[in-house]
Amino acid sequence: MPAHSFYDRYGKRALDLGLTIPGTVLISPLLGVVALVVRLTSGTPVFFRQERVGRDGRIFRIFKFRTMVVGAVDQGKGFYLEEGDPRITPAGHWLRATSLDELPQLFNVILGDMSLVGPRPNLPFIVRRYGHLYDRVLTVRPGMTCFVAIRGRNTLRRSQMIAYDDEYVDKLGLGTDLRILLATLPAVFLRRGSTNDVSEEFLEDMEPVDPSPGG
Repeated sequence: MPAHSFYDRYGKRALDLGLTIPGTVLISPLLGVVALVVRLTSGTPVFFRQERVGRDGRIFRIFKFRTMVVGAVDQGKGFYLEEGDPRITPAGHWLRATSLDELPQLFNVILGDMSLVGPRPNLPFIVRRYGHLYDRVLTVRPGMTCFVAIRGRNTLRRSQMIAYDDEYVDKLGLGTDLRILLATLPAVFLRRGSTNDVSEEFLEDMEPVDPSPGG
């Protein structure tokens, strides 16, 4: 399906708002509990914000619950995460394994930066590094969940992630979005492809940097 189909232009946004606004209200007690846990176990800030690349290359700031200590990039092994890394906060392992740290992105969906379903938004330097390979991916709004999230997450190579994102662009439609949404909860509960020792995952929880192409 073309990226700028009727569903992509109008129906997808209606679905996002129709599910996200009441959903956010419904889980607001959970959001409050998680925020309190982060505050009590690792102080402030409770939320983590970082620049990501959205539709048509537009830069926006993504919201997450903070799972790393403040200034983690300047400690330990920098951008590389190792098993039992002390830079992960007391609640961080649990939040990351259950994907609860991603829930604040519901506000990104409401703001229109993201969709419930779509390719995961990447850091600017990753998009620059892979260049034209992301051209098609950037024609759609990024999402909270996608084929990558339900087919392996951090166990996938970058080339596989891009291939799955391209597949989503080809199949974009109401049926595809509903199937991915329905498959997301089982994937999270089964922790399918979820790891805490992959440098790619760690990169996405750090302040933005612009390393050299060989870094």
